[in-house]
Amino acid sequence: MAANFFYSILTFIILYNNLIPISLIITVEVVKLIQAYLINFDLDMYDESTDTPALARNSNLNEELGQVKFVFSDKTGTLTENIMEFKQCSISGIVYSTDSSEEADDSSPLVLMEALKESGRTAMLHFFRVLALCHTVIPEWVEGSQSLVYRASSPDEEALVKAARDLGVVFKARTPKSIIIEVDGVEEEYELLNLLEFNSTRKRMSVVVRFPDGSIRVLCKGADTVIYSRLAPSEDYSSSTNSHLKTFAVNGLRTLCVAERTIGLVDYEVQFN
Repeated sequence: MAANFFYSILTFIILYNNLIPISLIITVEVVKLIQAYLINFDLDMYDESTDTPALARNSNLNEELGQVKFVFSDKTGTLTENIMEFKQCSISGIVYSTDSSEEADDSSPLVLMEALKESGRTAMLHFFRVLALCHTVIPEWVEGSQSLVYRASSPDEEALVKAARDLGVVFKARTPKSIIIEVDGVEEEYELLNLLEFNSTRKRMSVVVRFPDGSIRVLCKGADTVIYSRLAPSEDYSSSTNSHLKTFAVNGLRTLCVAERTIGLVDYEVQFN
């Protein structure tokens, strides 16, 4: 009798081992939901600089995080704060800086904001106009306010566009066929003819735009070695700019060059059509 009872209990367990009470499933889901809310209110996961809390988009997040044993990274920027800021530039053989905290002397770079207030700033506006046009950044207007937010695939592009904005050349809108910027409160629309995105082979990015005056120009930014190899031999300020690039690199700054070329309609049709 005792043996039969034991076998009956064992058979019962085998037959019903796949059955789970509905109340248990609900209890588990409620616990997961509470854990997701705890993640959202975790102060250790709150970023004060951007006022951004953690956001658990599904209730299984805590369960999935519990399975993580190792975290691998392909580069240092993946797990660190990768912030890019526009620091210095060389325009027409003169070095300009965004930092006004340095003590002024004969070797100190001119402050950009102060230089822009002076006369003869055509070259500077031209430089920042290239930065405001040659990129793949998407502008977004914050709902309920007049503030503009830039969405970029890389922090480098975002930093350059923001620098141009802070200095009076504001990138405002993009359509499949045009780019709209604002220079000193005046809107300018440029027809976007072609866009060649950055890749590891070209090591540069280029856009072909038609300016409001009807001219077609190629705007380019990229590595100094790539840009310099394509400059005209008689290019002005080539030597001084190259010297400034070396100084920037020694100071630990990331460097790139911008270039522009006006092309005729016939040349454009041959190259791009």
